[in-house]
Amino acid sequence: MVGNNMNYVNLLLWGIFIFLLTIVIGAGVHWTEGFLVEAFGSSCIDFIPFKMPSNNPKKLGSIFVSVASYRDHECSTTLHSLFDKADNPDRIFVGVCEQNKAGESDEVCEVPSRFAKNVRVLTLDHSQAKGPTYARYYCADLWEGEEYFLQIDSHTTFQPHWDTELIHMIKQIKNDPNESDYPVLSVYPPTEDQVKISGFPEMDNGKIADNGLPVFLCGWHEKTDQIVRSNKPWAAGGFMFLESDFLKEVPFDPNLSGLFQGEESLFSARLFTNGYDFYVPNKNLAYHHYSRDGPMYHQDVKNSTECRSKAEKRVKFLLGIGDKQSIADEFLKDLHYYGIGKLRSIDEWWKASGIDTSKTGEEAIERWNDKTPPSNKYDGWWFRRDGYKNIKKR
Repeated sequence: MVGNNMNYVNLLLWGIFIFLLTIVIGAGVHWTEGFLVEAFGSSCIDFIPFKMPSNNPKKLGSIFVSVASYRDHECSTTLHSLFDKADNPDRIFVGVCEQNKAGESDEVCEVPSRFAKNVRVLTLDHSQAKGPTYARYYCADLWEGEEYFLQIDSHTTFQPHWDTELIHMIKQIKNDPNESDYPVLSVYPPTEDQVKISGFPEMDNGKIADNGLPVFLCGWHEKTDQIVRSNKPWAAGGFMFLESDFLKEVPFDPNLSGLFQGEESLFSARLFTNGYDFYVPNKNLAYHHYSRDGPMYHQDVKNSTECRSKAEKRVKFLLGIGDKQSIADEFLKDLHYYGIGKLRSIDEWWKASGIDTSKTGEEAIERWNDKTPPSNKYDGWWFRRDGYKNIKKR
């Protein structure tokens, strides 16, 4: 009789425990310093433990391409273009994080069969998506020692010889004693129509957007074979090429759920303060589809606006324009791992940017970008008059 009572008590206790645990998980309750946060995360953040990139042997002459895709029917075309237009496709390795809806076959990033061994794919259900920074983190986690790193969007079309040209540009910069040993080649790629115009886009001014974060503007540079320093310390999320060593100094931050505007400015500031210098590709090696049909993350994910707002406060704090007290507990995770570098200050980055943080919109833009466009083909593009200001080298 006593044994039966003990069994009954044990079953009752287990039932109460499971019931309470179900309530805690279902309600999304989190204790900032407790085990529940580490085990289950929050409605915005998964709380991925920080880890250094894998210590893989360097694969000299190879390029790793990071492709984050959200329900993008153009992803397959991008992968095929990437290999088809490369001079050395066997040296190209791709890390894809695709976030698709089950049953939607056109969203699958189809891998060219000949290069199946060169492509590593992580597939998430679209309901698990948390914005571009989250996906780029997982893309970078697929890196296996390739010497160079190229980040693109999943709706990019390449031009012939893109791989040879990018490596040549990096070597051209590094071999010049007057240039940087830590170059970043980055730009907003032209559209399919703009790629036909003589010259190439360049990163120009920036401004403070309505959310209080800096965003970038693009200009146009005349045709040249010379090294072109970026006018501003900007790195574009849709096209960024550099040596892969940066992954150890400026790892991708998965704790910025929902962030769009602010992704590029924070990553640019982190690169800059770690001693990296910014350059523009002096040839159009790809074009970008800026307007595309299809499902969008912020429309699919119900809490994306709430999470984005919280992530923006994390970004503002790291950029020196926000208070730490304003950041939600869940977004305080690993600030020291994904913060600003120590070789240059965040104040130097703001000075190099030329953005007046006391103003918003057009009033925050430096007034020296008022050069008249040469034709209406350039509508919507900004033009510079002055060059890049000297900054101390790493």
